[in-house]
Amino acid sequence: MKIYCLKRWALSSCVCSLMVIGSCGIQIGGWPQAKYERTVQQQAPLAAGSTLVAETTAGSITVAGADVTDCNVVATISARAPTEEEAQQIAEQVKVKLESVGQTLTVRAEKPHLKNNRSVSVSFKITVPKQTSADCTSSYGSIELANLDGSAKGKTSSGSINVTNIRGSAELGTSYGSVTCTNIAGDSIKLKSSSGSLTAENIKGPILLETSYGSITCKDISDGDIKLKSSSGKITLSRASFGDCDAHTSYGSVICDELKGDSIRLHSDSGSINVTTASAGTIGVSTSYGRINCQEITTSDLTAKSGSGNIQIACSQSAPPEMTAEVGTSYGSIDFAAAPNFSGQVDLKTSYGSIKTDLPITVAGEISKKHIQGKIGQSRDREGAGRLHLETSSGSIRIK
Repeated sequence: MKIYCLKRWALSSCVCSLMVIGSCGIQIGGWPQAKYERTVQQQAPLAAGSTLVAETTAGSITVAGADVTDCNVVATISARAPTEEEAQQIAEQVKVKLESVGQTLTVRAEKPHLKNNRSVSVSFKITVPKQTSADCTSSYGSIELANLDGSAKGKTSSGSINVTNIRGSAELGTSYGSVTCTNIAGDSIKLKSSSGSLTAENIKGPILLETSYGSITCKDISDGDIKLKSSSGKITLSRASFGDCDAHTSYGSVICDELKGDSIRLHSDSGSINVTTASAGTIGVSTSYGRINCQEITTSDLTAKSGSGNIQIACSQSAPPEMTAEVGTSYGSIDFAAAPNFSGQVDLKTSYGSIKTDLPITVAGEISKKHIQGKIGQSRDREGAGRLHLETSSGSIRIK
C-alpha cells in the first residue's frame, strides 16, 4: 500500500512540475516556445481592372475592395523559436515582396531557411481598388475576400474561406475547412471542400458545390443551373430559381423549399427527402433508404422512388390535370394527393397492403384488393392523357 501511494505521489509531482515549467515558457521536448511578431506595411500602384495575386504558405489572407487607387498591404509576421532573440532574427529576415507584371500584382513573402523546431507565418491584410480580381493561395490559413468587382479565386489546404459582395465569377476550394459565400453575381460560382460545410446565399449565376464530408446550405439562388453534391452530409436548398437543379448526397437528408425551374433531380443514397413548394417541367426524387415527403408540387412529370420508406405526395392547385406520376417504394406506404381535376389512367398495386381511393375510378378488367387499374375523370384531348402509377411491395396505397 505504501509503495502504491509513493508511486502515485511521484507521478502527481511530475505532472505538477511540467505544468509549472510550461507556464513559465521554458522549452520542453525541443519544441519552440518563444514568439516574436512584427508588422510590415507596403504600398504599390494598382489600376482598376487589374488582378491581385496573394500567396503565403502559412498564414491568413484578407482582401477588401475600397475607393482607393493603390494596393495597401499590412503583413503580420510571426516567428517561433527556442529563444525570443532567435525568433526575432527569423522574423526580421522575412521580406515582403510586391511584384508587378503587366496588369497583375503579386504579393508574397520570402522566408529564410529554418532549422528544426522553428516556424514562421505571414498573414496579409490587403486593400485594393474595388475593380480588382483576386487570386489567393495559402497552405495553412483562412482566406477572406470582400467588395470586389472582379473574379474571386481562393485556395487553402487547411482553413476556412469567406467571400462576400463579389461581382464576378468565384472559384473557392479548401481541403479542410468550410466555405461561405454571400452576395455573389457571376457567370460561374464553384465551391469545394474535401472536409467541411459549404454555404451559399444570395447568389446570381450557375453554381457548383461539392464536399466530401460536410453539409451544403443554399438560399436565395437564381439565374443559372444548380448542382450540389455531398458524399456525407445534409443538403438544404431554399428560395431558388434555375434552369436545372441536381442535388445528390450519399449519406444525409435533402430538404428543399420554394424551388422553380425547368427540371429538379434530388437523390439521397441514405436519407429522407422533404420538398415544400416546387415547380418544374420534370421533378425526380429518389432515396435508397428513407422516406419522401413532397408538398405543393407543380409538374407535368413526377418520379418518386424509395428503396425503403413511406412516400407522401401532394400536388398543388396549379398542377396540370393531365400530369404523369411514377411513384414506387419497396417497403412503405404511398399517400398521393392528385392534381385538381386529374384526368387519365391509374394503376395502383401493392403486394402486401390495402388500396384506398377518395376519387371515383372507372375500373377496367378484374377487380382486386391488391391491384386496381382504371380511369379517373375525362381527358380534354384524348383518353388516358394523364397517368398515375403507384406501387409498393409492402405497404398501403391511398389516392385522394
